[in-house]
Amino acid sequence: MKLTSACQTISINLGAAVLLVLSAPALAGDLGNGAAGGIKDYGAGGVPVPAPAPYEENYKWYVRGDIGTAFKSSGRFGIEGLPVEVTQPGDWHEQSILSFGFGKYITPSVRTELTLDYRTPRNIASGSKSLADISKTARVADTTAGIFPAINKQTNIYSGVQNEDVNYQNSTFLMSAFYDFNHEGRFKPYIGGGVGLARHELTRAGTITYTCYDGFQTSASAGYVVPQVVSTGCTTVPGTGTPVTGGLNQQYITTTHKTATGWGVAAQLSTGLTYDLSPRTHWDTGYRMMWQSGRLGVTSSDGVSTIRVQDRTDHEVRTGVRFDVW
Repeated sequence: MKLTSACQTISINLGAAVLLVLSAPALAGDLGNGAAGGIKDYGAGGVPVPAPAPYEENYKWYVRGDIGTAFKSSGRFGIEGLPVEVTQPGDWHEQSILSFGFGKYITPSVRTELTLDYRTPRNIASGSKSLADISKTARVADTTAGIFPAINKQTNIYSGVQNEDVNYQNSTFLMSAFYDFNHEGRFKPYIGGGVGLARHELTRAGTITYTCYDGFQTSASAGYVVPQVVSTGCTTVPGTGTPVTGGLNQQYITTTHKTATGWGVAAQLSTGLTYDLSPRTHWDTGYRMMWQSGRLGVTSSDGVSTIRVQDRTDHEVRTGVRFDVW
C-alpha cells in the first residue's frame, strides 16, 4: 500500500518535470517578444521609435503696406523774379503718407524690400497779393490839339493784384535693406537704410490783373509840350471820353495754368520695432529720416516769377504690416 502511493507520487513529479522542460523554449520566445534581445535584455527596455522631424515653413518673400505722417520738414522752395508767398517746408503741417511694397528675406536677420511712397498733395501758395505799380506807354493819335493832329505818348500807371494757387505732390521709389535683431523672439528691433528716386510735381494756377488808375498824355502842338492829365479813363481822350486810337487798355490780365514734373535722388535711414502678430504676419512701427533732392521749377505765363523745388529733409513716423506669402 505504501509502496503504491510512493510510486504514484514519483510518477506525478516526473511528468511535471517533463512538461516544464518541453515548454521552456516557448516560454523563452514569449519573453523575448517583449524586450530587446530576449529575457536577458529585459532590463534595458524597448528600442525607441524615431519621432518625426518638425516641419517649418520658411517663407522667402513678403508684401507690405504702411501709413505714416511727416511731422517735421526742413528745406526751401526757391522764388525767382516777382515775389510769391510760398509756405516753406519748415512751416508745413503734417502730411499723410501711403506706402506699398514687397521684399525678400536674405537671412533670418537680413531682408531687402522695394517700396513706393505716395504723399498727398499739399497747397503751398494761395490767395491774393498786391504787386508793385508798373507804368505802360503807348504812342497815340491826339485829336484834341485844335490846330492839327499830333502823335502823343500816353503813359498810364497800373496797379497789380496777383492770385496764386500752387499745389505740390511728391512720391519716392526706394530700395532698402534692414537688419532684424532678436530674430527668434516675438519683439524684434530693426535698423535700415535705402536709396532711390524722388518724383516732384508742381501745379501752378493763377492770374495777375493790372488795372489802370491814373495817367497822363504829352501833346506836341506848335512846337511845345503840353501835359494833359487823363482823368476819364486810360483808353479815352481827356475831357471827352472818346476812345483813343492805339491807346492803352484799362486792364491787363495774364493767366497761368501749368503742371511740371521733375526727378531727384532720395535716401532714408530708419529704426523701429517689429511685433509678430503670427508666424506669417509682422507689425512694424518706427521712425524714418527721408532726404530728397529736387531741381524742378514752374514759371508764370508772363515770365515774371518762378517757383523752384529744392532739397529738403522729412522726419516721419510710420506703421504697417508685413505678410509672408511664399
